[in-house]
Order: sequence, then structure tokens, then C-alpha cells
Amino acid sequence: MNANESSDVIGREESLRRWFTRGCDPIRAQIDGLDIGWGGVQRWITSCLPLSASRRHLDFACGYATFVAQLAWRFPKLRIVGLNIDFEDPHALAKELVEQAGVADRCRFVCADARAMPFPEDSFDAVSCFLGLQDIEIGFGEAGVEAALGESVRVLRPGGTLAVADEFPVQKLEKLLERPRIDSLQCEERELDVRWTREIAERAIELYADGYPAQVRSDNRAVKAKARADALSRMRRNMERQLADRGFYVPFGPIRLAIARKA
Repeated sequence: MNANESSDVIGREESLRRWFTRGCDPIRAQIDGLDIGWGGVQRWITSCLPLSASRRHLDFACGYATFVAQLAWRFPKLRIVGLNIDFEDPHALAKELVEQAGVADRCRFVCADARAMPFPEDSFDAVSCFLGLQDIEIGFGEAGVEAALGESVRVLRPGGTLAVADEFPVQKLEKLLERPRIDSLQCEERELDVRWTREIAERAIELYADGYPAQVRSDNRAVKAKARADALSRMRRNMERQLADRGFYVPFGPIRLAIARKA
């Protein structure tokens, strides 16, 4: 992507962010607005992906499809399927978001469990997952992550690209991708271009902790409450450490990207 194309994507992000955060107060707009572009990380990831010849793409654990939009902007010949275990609550925005992004004609959504994808073998030229593995791990443990990655390999055509980006350590990503028919190509990492003050950080970690109970996939209120409390405690320690050491807070990351090829 040349400079003009990159500037165009940034402009698209800004327009989508204004829509996404409409009606928010200034602090909430900064927090929610991070989801569009994820502090430049989504642009960096798509710039690394060898997808110019790809046509059929699956993005699993797609949430409300911010990465789907980014893929469609970068690769205008892609037809993208976004798969998620539900399209309720915040995830109900997925279809409207790709419409606002101007790419709805090339995107469709499938509600399904990534551990049992409803597609035949070799269905896609490329498969991706942006910050979805950690949600699968919260809900279904490492076995769930392994099952989802196994399914992603199954539905990927030989020679196709598998790209996963998450906060997992590089060594963990490499271990997860040690499976038959996968050749690891590269692993890289990048920090979000975000510098939040304490005022924003304190509100953000409360909001992020609120999302944990839904991820644990349990009907037990005590389990859900513990998941939120543990997440909030962990994020608060991290926040205080960053504010003391750096004077600002970066809410996620660094994000590690692993790109592999199906043999």
C-alpha cells in the first residue's frame, strides 16, 4: 500500500470511528474508538499479510467485524466471511459496521462455534483471527484454542495463509501452530499507538472487566463475578505499573502476529 492508499485507510478509520462513537462522552469516545483500527495495529497487520492473490477469506472470532472492515479496505478483491459464536449485544453491530465501512457487498457473517466450523475442507485461500484466541481461551480453555486452530487449518486450502494476532507470547503462538500441515512463516509484535491518562485508564479497565463474565461461557453467577473481579485486579495492577514507569497507559499488547502457511 502506497502513502496515498494508507492515508485513505486512515481517513476511512476516522470516519468509521466517528460513527462508532456517536453519542459518547469524550472519555468513552477514546475508549470505544480504540476498537476501530486498534491503535494502528490493524493497519500494520494487513500490511504484513500476503493476500494480494487471495479471493476467499475467513476471519473467525470476528466480534463486531472491525478487522473484517480493515481487510476489505486493504484487499478490495477479497470476499470475506466473518464467523463468530454469537451476533448479540455488541456483536450485533457487525453487519451495520461493514455497511458503514462501505464493504458490505463483499462480506457475510456466519454464527457458529470456531471449534466446529461449518465449512468443507479447503474452503478458503486465507484465514485470520484478530484478538479472538484469547476470548476462546477464556471461554473454552487452551483446548478450545487448539480446536479452533485445527479447524482453521482444515478449512484452509493447501498453500493458503493463516494469520493470528493476539497478546499471547510468541513462544505460545509458535507452540499452538506446531501442527501437521502448517509451516510457520514469521512472528512479529507491535505496541498500540495509544497513550492514555489515568482518568481514561481507570474508566477503561472497569469497562473491559465488565466484558469478562460473558466470555467465561458459564451460567454460574459466582463464576462470572470472579472472572470480572480477577480481570479487574489484573488490569489495575498493570495500569498502576505502567503509570508509575511510563507516565501513561497502553491498554493492550504488545500484539503478537504469527503468519503461517498450510503445506
